Amino acid sequence: MNKRIALLVFSLVMFTAGMTSAVFSEPVGELPLMVQAGFYTPSFQCFYLKGTDELDARFTPNEWHNYALDISKKTITYDGMSGKHKKLSLIRLKSNTKKSSVPLVIYVDNVVVKDPDGNIIFSRDFEDGDAGGLYVSQGKPTEDNATVVEKDGKKCLMLSIKSQNLYGYNGVEVQWNLPKNEKSKDKWWDFSSGKYSVSYDYYIAVKE
Repeated sequence: MNKRIALLVFSLVMFTAGMTSAVFSEPVGELPLMVQAGFYTPSFQCFYLKGTDELDARFTPNEWHNYALDISKKTITYDGMSGKHKKLSLIRLKSNTKKSSVPLVIYVDNVVVKDPDGNIIFSRDFEDGDAGGLYVSQGKPTEDNATVVEKDGKKCLMLSIKSQNLYGYNGVEVQWNLPKNEKSKDKWWDFSSGKYSVSYDYYIAVKE
């Protein structure tokens, strides 16, 4: 093999390696200001729990973290319902950014809401490969958004969304409907009657 052929083979190998890396590289975004959770009624009354910024929680990118809070007056940062947390029908996960059109890639897993007795009333672990009726209520999703993927040996939901300026802030929000409350006449949830809780795992992917 002469030098010219050897150089050509080397170039092809390097090109193929580069293409393979590009094809299989995981998407990344930028670091948001925080993540949090909130709950809504069908008429869009809502309250939001404290974000990771207020909780001084670990927020290191490219690592798994857990957001977990009991729902109480002390843990609520915005209350548009004046403490009357009735007729709740959906849960939202929210993340804020400094500007609009900021790309975010956040992996989410094990979204759980429990009643005061510790019974699970809502759960998403994505092991079935389904996003479970996810709806983007704020932000501009990419084609890959709401994809169930394998990460660190488990299935999880990848959120790939550009932040949007709505409601007076820049950010993204996604939501799921809560199941009907069969113990209630109106089938909605009343969180003002006791300590409910919410938790989820999250991984913020950024370029290293």
